[in-house]
Amino acid sequence: MAEDWEVVLDRLEADLDAVERSFRDGHAPVVEPWSLPSGLGPLPERLARRALALSERQDTLAGLLEQRRTTTGRHLAAVRSVPAPRRAMPAVYLDVEG
Repeated sequence: MAEDWEVVLDRLEADLDAVERSFRDGHAPVVEPWSLPSGLGPLPERLARRALALSERQDTLAGLLEQRRTTTGRHLAAVRSVPAPRRAMPAVYLDVEG
């Protein structure tokens, strides 16, 4: 059962690493959605510190993602506030000489 928890924590750590890399590289991370598998039983005591550290990393990254979401929303609002260009009218020429 502890081995199953180690697999779960390894997966979580790899996902967090991918998100952190994305912040440095400016690319969207590729992280597959997942949920905690059932039947793991209680977290072994020897893995508690690691799980807590990963939870703290998750909280930090969630805060950073929220900041970026807010900033992106502001940028989108600014772009949307720019009026669309007017439809160009066909050129009209006036013959003043003839």
